Amino acid sequence: MPDDVLVRILSLLDDTVLAVQTTILSKRWNNLWTSISSIRLDYDDESDDRIMTIVERVVSLHDSSDILKFHITYHNQGSRDDMVADDYTRIHRCICTVVQHNVVELHLSLWNSSDADQTSLFLFPESLFMCKTLVDLKVDSNSISFSNCPIEGCFPSLKVLSVDVEESDEDSPGSLENLFTCCPLLEDLTIFGGVISQSNIKISAPELKTLRMEYSDSYSNVLFINAPKLENFDLLDNFSLPNEFVFENGKSLIEVNLRLHRSFDVDDLDADDLASRAVALFAQISNVENLSLSLQGLNASYLPQFVNLSRLMLVLHDFNYWEFLIECLKRCPNLKHLVLKHEDNEWRSREDELGWEFLNPQERPACLVSHLQTVSIEGFKGQRDEMEVAEFLLKNGEVLNTVSIHTVSVGLLYTKKEIYRKLLTYERGSRSCVILAD
Repeated sequence: MPDDVLVRILSLLDDTVLAVQTTILSKRWNNLWTSISSIRLDYDDESDDRIMTIVERVVSLHDSSDILKFHITYHNQGSRDDMVADDYTRIHRCICTVVQHNVVELHLSLWNSSDADQTSLFLFPESLFMCKTLVDLKVDSNSISFSNCPIEGCFPSLKVLSVDVEESDEDSPGSLENLFTCCPLLEDLTIFGGVISQSNIKISAPELKTLRMEYSDSYSNVLFINAPKLENFDLLDNFSLPNEFVFENGKSLIEVNLRLHRSFDVDDLDADDLASRAVALFAQISNVENLSLSLQGLNASYLPQFVNLSRLMLVLHDFNYWEFLIECLKRCPNLKHLVLKHEDNEWRSREDELGWEFLNPQERPACLVSHLQTVSIEGFKGQRDEMEVAEFLLKNGEVLNTVSIHTVSVGLLYTKKEIYRKLLTYERGSRSCVILAD
């Protein structure tokens, strides 16, 4: 094969050290690895102590061709406490070098898990902030500081940013705000972990289209989002909601995925405080067309009217989830597609059936009469209440085209054939409705 094909193959290896080791094959392979466009290096303290030297040599000996991807993972469990600062200096030099080689994608994972004094924080080189070729940046670390992040003019070409910082620089809380407000072309932003524990987080990105946020141990006092082109928003919160959640331009949202799982062991928020925060959040996303909700411990009364909502996925939790379902449907008058997904009924047995009830509402939700076309129920076990819900939807869905029942692989109370035959006996409000079961 020609050299350029071999170089392409070496660039696809998960560990660039393997590419370097191909030099033992023949003299022809001696310098092939110096032309690879993708460098991936993984170090932990169980690796050979020479690995950091190899890391630096791999980058410094690269030829003049571009290094499009640079991924480096550094995990210190304690065996190199005295060398962390030196290792960070070497990684710093490597990043400076790949910037000179027109890096497009940079993934940096730095974790120092020792009990030693972690005074050695990693600082990005200034050249990286000003890199005109960088498009994709992913950072996860517990020993990194953004205190040298410029107030403006950095990351001129960055479109994808993912940040998972467990411990940020508390002495300069504004640095993170700079990071989230100084990327003029940013389109995709993902934020995990303790970075959201800052007292205030401001995200201002004129081209941002997708925003994902996930945190589980704290909440910011104010979360301000100014993104006039934002279309997709995912929020996973395992404990509480921000004190103030502000969408400067929330009307651009098309698809929202909310997984808000309140921990009942956390007493920081009383019911009224939680309700007010939830109401404020939902009010700002009321114009969305596609919505996925998993609201454990939250009440359906917090929801507004979703007049533009066309598709709803509802993950069912707790003992009142059928009541929650009906309340949701009442607030979605133009809903066309409904997906129900069970997450909490795997433990239920035949003996539990009598403890679960579905009470037919006195008033049918408007969407059933005029708009709802498809229903899909995932995790179906054949419980009495599940069958009653299916019967209610079939009977009252006057424009339904399809009702799909997806049974669980284990724990069925009846055979799939028995469930399907029972479903076929139910009255249907729509003559064209087809029942599918698997």
